Amino acid sequence: MFFIKVAQFRDRFLPRNLLISLSAVALMAACGGSDAPVVPGSWFSSWGASQNILEFPTALNNSTARMIVRPSISGSAIRVKIENTHGKAPVTFSGAFIGVAGTGAAVVAGTNKVLTFSGAPSLTLAPGAGVMSDPLDFPVKAFERLYVSLNIASAVDASSHSLSLTTNYLSPGLRGDDVSATGFKAVNPVAYSATPSTTEAFPIYWVAGVDVKSDTIQSAVVTFGDSITDGRCSTTTQNGALATSTPPGVVIPDLYQRWADVLANRFATASLPLAVVNESIAGNRIIADAGNGPTGLDRLDRDVLSRAGASHVVYFMGTNDLSGGATSKEVIDASLNLISRVRAKGMKIIAVTIVPRGNPTPGAGFTALQEQYRLEINSWIRTAGKFDGVIDFDALLTDTVKSTLGALILKPQYACGDYVHANAAGYQLMGNSIDLNLFK
Repeated sequence: MFFIKVAQFRDRFLPRNLLISLSAVALMAACGGSDAPVVPGSWFSSWGASQNILEFPTALNNSTARMIVRPSISGSAIRVKIENTHGKAPVTFSGAFIGVAGTGAAVVAGTNKVLTFSGAPSLTLAPGAGVMSDPLDFPVKAFERLYVSLNIASAVDASSHSLSLTTNYLSPGLRGDDVSATGFKAVNPVAYSATPSTTEAFPIYWVAGVDVKSDTIQSAVVTFGDSITDGRCSTTTQNGALATSTPPGVVIPDLYQRWADVLANRFATASLPLAVVNESIAGNRIIADAGNGPTGLDRLDRDVLSRAGASHVVYFMGTNDLSGGATSKEVIDASLNLISRVRAKGMKIIAVTIVPRGNPTPGAGFTALQEQYRLEINSWIRTAGKFDGVIDFDALLTDTVKSTLGALILKPQYACGDYVHANAAGYQLMGNSIDLNLFK
């Protein structure tokens, strides 16, 4: 049994020209950390799901969780990050497996492989802990869906990412090595709490990241944001119509239509050797604890700075802070903190302007003061010279019309029904508008 008391493993990107002494290699290998360099090839973060919420599925003991991951690059080996970030009690997995996803909950025969942790097939994670699996030789294809199957020997809760927008599964019994779909049932979607919407989110349990070893990839781009990057409304029918509308919008999982998904596809089409890992949380804030999940500043080390091979951060946050009462100065001061920490890791940071949050419904949406703060932040992003680049989604999506409260609104053709998020067409436009030269 392998027991982790704290989240102690951190992935460091090692430039190809860095010379590492044999003694240092031996020391890292002896410590059993995931930082030990693997030659040939380097490790790159290729998929992520920031843990933000605690779920309480029934009958977790002696059951199996089958969770979808989708690496953004190809490679020859894989390792998987398992976290109990928000768990209130230890969780014990008696086995873990990874294989190519088939139809429904089935795994393609012959592809299901055992994951180990410091050589052990079992793993116990204390509350707050996380660990990377051992490297596994595994042919990874970019954008091919894989199942991580966890045999849950003992658990009372599940640390989760609430908005995976994928169909994940649970089954009674310890069945991680069973490739059939028999007995697996889809994880129940959870209601999104924003009023008046009751659109659904599809959670993923415990699985927090996937690294891929590649000889051709140069670095990873981490998108770090809130629900607009996490993909709220990116797959909702009826143009994201709220549940109070007729007919209401329905969230369809497994479509991969976030703007970060579009960006990853463009990298692949353009043969740019870059991975994309989305570390965003719906409802997240930079500084205010009242947001969904840990604040951006609190989770930066775990969700961004420790990602293997990361060279760029695309930073798109602040709207939820303003909605919650923060001032432009508070958001800018927090952003300066974040910039300094990203730069200290030798990474570049690209800012995204905050999109409008006015609402055509009288009396709804941002107030005139919140709009003033938004415009002040965007002006600072564009002119202060603090970032390595700017992606101007505000200019792309803002209409000329103002709400009754004096705040600009999203262009209706690209707006979700809540006028906070883009719709599917808007996300496509956002992903396609990004200048790829920012990452070259």
